[in-house]
Amino acid sequence: NYNDIESLEKLFDEYPNQIACVILEPATGDMEPKDNFLHKAKELCHKNGALFILDEMITGFRWHLKGAQYYYNVEPDLCTFGKAMANGFSVAALAGKKEFMKLGSILPEGQERVFLLSTTHGAEMSSLAAFIATYKFMEENNVIEHIWEYGKKLIEGFNKISSHYGVSDYIYMAGVPCSPVYYTLDNDKKVSLEVRTLFNQELINNCVLMPWVALSFSHDEKELQKTFDALEHAIKTYKLALEGGIDKYLKSKVIKPVFRRYN
Repeated sequence: NYNDIESLEKLFDEYPNQIACVILEPATGDMEPKDNFLHKAKELCHKNGALFILDEMITGFRWHLKGAQYYYNVEPDLCTFGKAMANGFSVAALAGKKEFMKLGSILPEGQERVFLLSTTHGAEMSSLAAFIATYKFMEENNVIEHIWEYGKKLIEGFNKISSHYGVSDYIYMAGVPCSPVYYTLDNDKKVSLEVRTLFNQELINNCVLMPWVALSFSHDEKELQKTFDALEHAIKTYKLALEGGIDKYLKSKVIKPVFRRYN
């Protein structure tokens, strides 16, 4: 369990000398490490002969150009990147300390390989070129700083509108500014896919698509104001649905969670 170092200790105790590595995200939009959790997890891994691996597919190139590992000042043994690193081009990366990366390398002659580094499209260069161009653009245009500042404004504006309509306990935005999360609760203050569907339905009716929050450098004050205008309408309808029932307002099928057992 994230932020629960005792749960990790328990796993190592239950499976002595059987855990090769621990892989986890350094943070999520609504959950950051507390009480040096990442550092303690790394220490526990090394104490038990396991590698400490960070999945930076989401946090990479959003928390910081050098990843959330730099932001939280923790160095993993291995780490993964993808998604934002090439601005939509299909590319991902495995990075890490030389002592571990070389165990899959073809360079050291006569050395036993622990794992195989091989790719079907290893010679494809366009995505790598896109990554280089994207990184340079991010660095030269302070993209990360822009995303953080935009996220702060979005969170503040979202919650201001929600408070104005008196439903801030039922719909609100929180989390890390570079990757915020919004919550949609029913009258019992329980997470509800029905009211989330209604909220998204009303945003779409006002030309804003926001099933989740994905901030971009292309978003500026114009897009921010357009989002606030759509939120005004959507949250007003949200309040009416809480007061008078959702059936008269919901016109579409209820959305389903991405990670589900059945379709």
